[in-house]
Amino acid sequence: MGKSAVVAKKADAAVKSVSAKGVVKPVETKAVAEKTAKPKPAAKVAKTVADQEKVTSPVKKPPAPSAEERQQWIAIAAYHRAEKRGFAPGYEAIDWRDAEAEIDALIGKA
Repeated sequence: MGKSAVVAKKADAAVKSVSAKGVVKPVETKAVAEKTAKPKPAAKVAKTVADQEKVTSPVKKPPAPSAEERQQWIAIAAYHRAEKRGFAPGYEAIDWRDAEAEIDALIGKA
């Protein structure tokens, strides 16, 4: 695109920016908009302990699973461990123990 085509595009943009009253509005480029943009306000600082907890932990910890849920999760984790091994026999107790440790670490029981 030649220099005259670029100038013609800018002129077209200026003509389109004329308001109904005939006043020409300045055509603002992205670079100009970024330079003249208002700075964003700084993050709010927590003033009380309760506010600090809200800032540091926006999501409440879910309640601990029931004993039945924990057993189901352990069974599923042990199954997946055995599956990765190709269900080779003799490792069931190890899979279960490792799955228990994994689930307990996830739910914060360790």
